[in-house]
Amino acid sequence: MKSKKVILFIVEGITDKNSLSLILSKLLSNNHIKFHIVGGDVTTNKNTTIQNCITKVNDEINKFLSISKFKKTDILEVIHLVDTDGAYVEDEFVKLDNTDNIIYKLDCMLTNKVDLTIERNKKKASILDKLSTNSKISSIPYCMYYFSCNLEHVLHNEQNLDDNLKLKYSYDFEDEYYGRELEFKSFMQDSIFSVKGDYKETWDFIKKDNNSLNRFSNFGLFFDKKLE
Repeated sequence: MKSKKVILFIVEGITDKNSLSLILSKLLSNNHIKFHIVGGDVTTNKNTTIQNCITKVNDEINKFLSISKFKKTDILEVIHLVDTDGAYVEDEFVKLDNTDNIIYKLDCMLTNKVDLTIERNKKKASILDKLSTNSKISSIPYCMYYFSCNLEHVLHNEQNLDDNLKLKYSYDFEDEYYGRELEFKSFMQDSIFSVKGDYKETWDFIKKDNNSLNRFSNFGLFFDKKLE
């Protein structure tokens, strides 16, 4: 029997893994589904630049390999799941507000550090542009999918979910779709937030207007090639 290959998902935090790993493992049982948690956003990390972003993602792949039993040749593909965080909005939609954290709205983002937030957006957008058009990292097929403006926004329609609730919501989501994995596939592909078109078209879409603040995802495309 042909040995299973690894589909490696690179995600920001534990709630991404909690929400998706068990569901995806059931849906994609012909492969090993593994999650590597970065512990932050590689696209906004202060040490990540447009020049080294591919290397930084490769570093995360190597971290996974160093703590797992797998070799690079075991990896079928790397799937990178990212939040858009409003990165593509025009500067005028970043507005001053007395808040310690960025507050995301459908038509703007509020922050007490306008200039730094605009700078963050430009950096993140340029790195997303480069990574999303990169098809291989260290000879391994690579693809990036987005949740806008973040995972909780797409899965729960909660744009600014309190950190204390994110863990609970992630387990609730897993419970909701465990044993109903095909319904999860439909949820990702056929909901009002599901962006239609090919891979490039979905990325072109999220860059327009305030779409990177609104509730959209192109992750449904992943299942087109996996569950035909």
